[in-house]
Amino acid sequence: MISVIVIGKNEGSRLSACLQSVQDALAVLSHEIIYVDSCSTDDSLDRAKALGARCFLLAERETTAGLGRFVGAREARGDVLLFLDGDMELCPGFCEKALMEMAATGCNGVCGTREDLYWQDGRLVGRDPNYFRCTQRRECPEFGGALMVTAEALSACGGWSTDTVACEEAELHARLKDAGCRITELPIPMIRHNDAVRDNRGLLGAVFSRRRLGEGQAMRCAMALHKGGCYLRHERAKFLLCALDWLSILLLLFGAIGLLASCFIQAAQLGFYAACRKPRAWVSQKLFFFAFPLGLASYRVRSRAYTEI
Repeated sequence: MISVIVIGKNEGSRLSACLQSVQDALAVLSHEIIYVDSCSTDDSLDRAKALGARCFLLAERETTAGLGRFVGAREARGDVLLFLDGDMELCPGFCEKALMEMAATGCNGVCGTREDLYWQDGRLVGRDPNYFRCTQRRECPEFGGALMVTAEALSACGGWSTDTVACEEAELHARLKDAGCRITELPIPMIRHNDAVRDNRGLLGAVFSRRRLGEGQAMRCAMALHKGGCYLRHERAKFLLCALDWLSILLLLFGAIGLLASCFIQAAQLGFYAACRKPRAWVSQKLFFFAFPLGLASYRVRSRAYTEI
């Protein structure tokens, strides 16, 4: 049986569309739907119950995505778990092909392609048909909130982190690989992701966003699980560039020669990103450098208490 675990908060009609897409896509497969709510103030729980989901409400007010998925996995009865966010819609046929892939190759999990739809004031303002740029079968280099994985593999690696506000997917991916689990990515449609465009953040909100602070918190979580080394290996390119930024600062202590060397390091980084056709990533790297220690400092343990509704 497939246990479909959906998390959400105040998703409204998007949650209804998500759960209906699951019902339609899995009509001929044995499945259950679990909805874990992060203290919504709208009618999300009523919508989920109306569509036949088993519903759970988190006690923690400042919830995390990983906390909701952790609770859903704990309550799941199936031997295969499919994780979705409340703003996603499951594509027909994905689960059948994913199960065939797992049976044929022995892999522990499967992801497919993700289409992102960007909405603003009820209007579709953008679209990315293949967010992770998957064009052929490959070992999954990264995944978002949509993941099909065996319950056995998830349990073997320790399950979802409950205490990091973002980047919990990368931290879990690192532990899955460290445990010898294989996640395959297939060039077949898996989900449509309805993403609301948010352009009202101030400068501080852009610099110290949950996503940037989540990098440091994911590292703290991995350290707490004695898996800090595997997370460093998994994100080695990012942390190597961060180390080069620290080196750039230290070089400034050596006067004019150090300044020139520091400028050379930054120019080399910018050239690297330009060669990868991602020049704006140089700015993101600088933001990561400053936000990472703040993420380490802001990590805190969440309550795992919840009730069935």
